[in-house]
Amino acid sequence: MIILLIMIAFVVVNLAIGFYSARKIKTSDAFMAGERRMGPTVLMFATFATSIGAGDVLAYPSLGYLQGWSSLHFILAMPVVVIIMAFTVGRRYYEMKATTLSDVLCRVYGESKFMRIVPSIFLSLGLLSWLAGQYSAFGKTLNLLTGANALLGMFIGAAIFISYTVAGGLVSVMLVDVFQGIFLAVGIIIVFIVTTAHGGGLIEVQAGLPTEYHSFLGTAGAITILMFWMNKGLSRFTNFAYWQRLGSAKSAKAGIWGVSIGMVVTGLLGILLALTGMAAFKINPGGMEDPEMVFPEAAVNYFPSWVGGILLGALWAAILSSAAGFLNSSATLLGHDIWFKVVKKSKQDSPALLKDLRVITAVIGAATLIIAWLVPSVLSLLVWAGVWLTPPLMPVLCATIFDRKGTRVPVRWLMVSMVCSAVVGFFFEIIPALKEPLSGGTIPAFATSIAIILLGVIFGKKNPVAASIVAPETQSEPEPTDQPTQ
Repeated sequence: MIILLIMIAFVVVNLAIGFYSARKIKTSDAFMAGERRMGPTVLMFATFATSIGAGDVLAYPSLGYLQGWSSLHFILAMPVVVIIMAFTVGRRYYEMKATTLSDVLCRVYGESKFMRIVPSIFLSLGLLSWLAGQYSAFGKTLNLLTGANALLGMFIGAAIFISYTVAGGLVSVMLVDVFQGIFLAVGIIIVFIVTTAHGGGLIEVQAGLPTEYHSFLGTAGAITILMFWMNKGLSRFTNFAYWQRLGSAKSAKAGIWGVSIGMVVTGLLGILLALTGMAAFKINPGGMEDPEMVFPEAAVNYFPSWVGGILLGALWAAILSSAAGFLNSSATLLGHDIWFKVVKKSKQDSPALLKDLRVITAVIGAATLIIAWLVPSVLSLLVWAGVWLTPPLMPVLCATIFDRKGTRVPVRWLMVSMVCSAVVGFFFEIIPALKEPLSGGTIPAFATSIAIILLGVIFGKKNPVAASIVAPETQSEPEPTDQPTQ
């Protein structure tokens, strides 16, 4: 009962922050991009709170428990790739004042329905699959705490984060992330310290691990790990949630450093979670029925009830922050690129567009919940599709950002690269003989996209007229007068 009351209080605070921050949201730009006023501190919390979801809080200790130090390949791939993204193309992306990645393509090469619809659908598939996973995690957590039906937990969790995401968009999501990020970081650090102490201390824990746990290669081998880094890295580079946060900053420098420091924190917290799993192995070597329960069991068994409730709040923080971030990013992609630009052909912001965005957000959240509830196999399909649909966009995005005048890469070749790479990735995913050597369709799809773009640069007919880098509707926008969010 004590734990449950603390968790209820945690939810109430989340909702209060979310709805309070939504009061000043009057435009669709504020809903999707936070009026581009976010400082590096908010961006740091928003980045690592979104990055470390429920799956990570449960999975990273499990990886440490089962694999030892070789688990760091899985944990560090995402932070490293996103930091590289921020420092290589982050400034250029920010200077274009784009709302979505399709904006980047259309501002350089001219407005195109294909360039609007295809990238947004590809990216949304990956985001929605991760969102669906958060529903399941919330249901399991509530079941662990109270014995309540997991389905009930899914609906409760959905009601919480959908409500404040619909109300305040990116502003509510990011400001709630600050609160959730504090909970998340403190909870992970405390559980690591206490679990390690129960194992006899860090040195004693490491001395008690099997020999293979001390190898960074583990049992997988260098080639398998290289394939993993490439697969993981390519898919994370095009994760729109990070681009959205970078674009919401008050300056390019604030965006690059805020996102980068957030990813450093993500990596450090991931390492602590893995070390927590190693300590659990030292305490109970090979005896845990479900290693994914390392964090929740430590919170319940090693602390008084009220402290355990606070620490489990860190797990809920991971769930809610990731879910709200993925939901807002999906609504931005589908709402801006398809509903605004293709269906309504809108060029101006208006209260009506803000209302539409809120409806779209609610519909996406509810639809994903229903899919997660009724058709679990569809979720597997979404995850599977995201593996080979998003990496081909990385060469397209980089070509667009570096093609400053929009004349070097023929537009038709960009379109062909998206279609052909998706087809190649699909066949590598469904044919076992093709899938096994490269661990799926990610790398072949990516390579196909690069090859077609390079052929276009060499043999294709150059674009006769390049589009303006800055969209017409952003050229006349006055500078915001509000003080930047710190």
